[in-house]
Formats: sequence, structure tokens, C-alpha cells
Amino acid sequence: MESSLIKVLEKGISEIDISLLCGSTCQNLIRLYDEITLFNPMYGLVNASGEDLVVRHILDCLAPYSMMQSDDSVRMADLGSGSGLPGLVLASAFTDREFFLVERMGRRAGFLRNTIAVLGMSGRVNVIQKDLSEVRDTFDMITFRAFRQLKDIVSDLDRILVNGGRVFSYKSSEENIREEIEVLESYKGCMFSHEVIDYKVPMLDATRRMLILSKS
Repeated sequence: MESSLIKVLEKGISEIDISLLCGSTCQNLIRLYDEITLFNPMYGLVNASGEDLVVRHILDCLAPYSMMQSDDSVRMADLGSGSGLPGLVLASAFTDREFFLVERMGRRAGFLRNTIAVLGMSGRVNVIQKDLSEVRDTFDMITFRAFRQLKDIVSDLDRILVNGGRVFSYKSSEENIREEIEVLESYKGCMFSHEVIDYKVPMLDATRRMLILSKS
């Protein structure tokens, strides 16, 4: 990563939570940026580069850190992890939690395994190379970003999320959120309560929202 981009990253991290600059988070995010940049031409991981990749993707994934920090989750799953956004970003911040990156595509699963090794996270961060419908593990917290529509996965979320667990779904469109809330209200399985929280991404002039589901 170029020195100018490191400054952007460090500035963004300090605005999100300055304590994250004291540990390994920043260095791991620099390594993650480098790995995505290296393999992006081959694997088509994300449609961004340079400062756009840092701000719109890496910092966007990290920005809701405080709302997840109070959660006591130990086992966290990132669905459709692809380039490790947000899974590897969050794993860089929450160093005391176990992460499972669910990715069905072989090449991207391979990218994730290699990047986990580069980041020194082997053993604590694992790849589950399966379609969501095939996953049999259960988790305390689930995240996803730019994944499938809720109507297609709500029953799977019910199946793999423990009672009392929470789902953090990164969103930008208010219209999409309304549609997904309607899906929750008509779902015949468990009871999901929900809330929508706006969050600010440093150096990004755009509204970002988190749809949080709680399983009771």
C-alpha cells in the first residue's frame, strides 16, 4: 500500500476508534489491501482500487465496529465472504473472536485461505467452502455485505443462528431495508426483532445503514 493510502487508512481508523491503531488492526488491513490488489485482476474480487478500495470497502466494513463491540459473540460467520469484506476486516479488529468465512466459489475460497495465512490468522479464522444451504455449524453473530436478498436466506439464518444471536446486514438503500423488514414480518419461523442504525464512514459522503436482526 502506498504511503498516501496508509495515511488515509490510519485517519479513517482513528475516526472509527483510535484504540484500533494501537494493535495489529492497521497492519493487517494494509496486508488485506495488498492481497486484494494483487489478486483482484485474476479473481474479480471487488470493483474498486486505491483510495476507493480503502474508503468505500475497508473503512465501510470497519465503521460499525462500536455497535458490534458490545456483543458477547464468540463465533462469528461472514456469508458470501468473497474478498474478505467484511469478514477479514472485522477479524482484524476483533482479535479475541473466532471467524468463519462462508464462500462457495473455489477460487475465492482459495484466496481467503491464502490471505488468512498472510495475515497470521490461521486457526482463529476458518473458511467454510460451501453454499449457505449446506452449512451445518451454528454461530452467535452473522454478517454479510452485498449478499443475497433476505427472502432467499431467512430460513437459513434461522437455522444457523443461535437463540439470542444477532445478524448484521450492511445496507445503503432505504427501499431495500423496507422490503426486507416485510420479509421478516411475514416469516413463519422464529421471531426476529430488528432495528436499523445509520453509521458514518470516514471520508465518505453517503448514507450507510446497518440492519440488525435479533433472534428470540
